[in-house]
Formats: sequence, structure tokens, C-alpha cells
Amino acid sequence: MTNILELPEDCIAKILSMTSPIDVLRTSALVSKQFLSISNSNPVWARFVPIDCEDIVSRSSGSSPRNQFGSKKDLFVYLCRFPILVDDNTKSFALDKRSGKTCYMLGARALSIIWGSSPEYWIWKSIPESRFPECAVLEVACWLDIKGKIHTTLLSPNTTYGVYFVFNFKVDSGVTGFGHAPVKVSVSELGEDGSPIDDRHTPEIKSFYLTSPNDRSKGRSLGELPVVRSDGLMEIEMGTYRVDVDNKGQNVVLEMSLREIEILHGKSGLVVHGIELRPLC
Repeated sequence: MTNILELPEDCIAKILSMTSPIDVLRTSALVSKQFLSISNSNPVWARFVPIDCEDIVSRSSGSSPRNQFGSKKDLFVYLCRFPILVDDNTKSFALDKRSGKTCYMLGARALSIIWGSSPEYWIWKSIPESRFPECAVLEVACWLDIKGKIHTTLLSPNTTYGVYFVFNFKVDSGVTGFGHAPVKVSVSELGEDGSPIDDRHTPEIKSFYLTSPNDRSKGRSLGELPVVRSDGLMEIEMGTYRVDVDNKGQNVVLEMSLREIEILHGKSGLVVHGIELRPLC
């Protein structure tokens, strides 16, 4: 049986590139110095860094990781640990450490928020725990209607994404109005002209309470309440979406919607950080 280290280096690199980033990171140092050197090489990590990564990084609103690091592995590790802001600080881009697939978050400034430009309803503030320069803070409103859109070509093909509304509440004043009725959330497909696309993706409309319901007897399972993230913020899963194997849906736009327009109680204290898309499998 041939020892793997007896193979040409480019052949070993090809084999490694057919595994996964997490496999390479975990096992590369366990074989030999030669194996470690090959596993750190650009031919291996070029397979895990998206083809359009340099273009995305060039849109970074801050210092470019491409200029900070000399190898594709260093760039990969950086993007797994530190999401970069792009498109005038309105979106963030990162990579999933397990798979190398793309992760996006639309900041509040990238969302369509009804009355979001009216300071009597919403104000824009810098929040220390947010990755974005500004978050939308609800002063008072009866309606809650928030939408985000992203082109499917920005997402990794052959991948199921989870879509999450990320938020918290003001700590310096009372939070009111969110226990009366759940918000309705959904993820649906649109054409580039904004029209619905039939027979491809049936959106599931889900209900979540952003805070514990006022009437506990009307509350549902804990699965319909927010979960606390590792960064201390809260999130709810708006839905999932499967990107095609070859991502042929080049004219497909995902619309992610959160609404509560039925029970017209005044609402206040919500801090909107954004909508995040993370690969599940």
C-alpha cells in the first residue's frame, strides 16, 4: 500500500481540497511537517475560498483582509472569525468554518422598515454590541413591517440556509406591545421585477412572540420564542431556503418578511440589528 506522503505534493493537495476545511484544520498537524506544509498551501485553500471572494472583500468598508494576509488559508480563517462589512456598512460577509460556505447578514440599513425614516417612529443609533454602525430602534408604532431582500447568486449553491431575524431590546426604557400578538415571518421567492415565482418554493408562514405572551394560556411552545445567541443578542428563525446545486436561479431574489399589522397595540423598545443567512447543510 502506498504511503500518502509518497504521492506528489500536488496530488496530496488535491486530495485535501476534496475534504472540508474543518477536516484539514483538525488533521493537518497530526501527520508530518511535510503534510502540514501542503495542507497550508494556496492550492488546498483555494478550494474553500469562494471564487468571488476577492470581489466581495474589495467591497469591504474597512481595511481589506486581502491586504493583511498573504495566504488563502489566512484569509479563510479571518473570514470565519471576523465578518467584514460591505456595501457601505449595510451588509456583512463571512465564511462558515465547517464548510467554507458564504454567510450574509443584512444590517438594519439594508432592510425596508415601514416608517423607518420617520424619527417619531424609529430612530437610528450606534449600539455597542452590533457589528453594524447603526441599528433601528423603535420609539413607538402600531404596525411592525420589516422586509429584507437578497439575490440567491450571493449564496453558496447546493446549500440549505437558515434565515434569522436578529434583535434585542432597549435597556434604558420599557419594552411594550410585543406580548399581545406574535409576529408573522416568512421567506419567499421573487423575480428581479418583484413578482412572485410560482411552483418553486412554497413559503411557510411562522409565528413568534418576541417577548413572552401576556396571556400565557395563549402562548405556544418554547420553539416559538426567541433564542439567545452566543453574542448576547436574540434571534428567531424566519424560515429556511435551499439554493440549487448549480444555482441556476440567477433571477431569484429572496424576500424575508416580519410583520405584525393585525393587533394594533402600541409597540416600543425593539432594536433591529438585521437579518442573517447561515448555511445549515
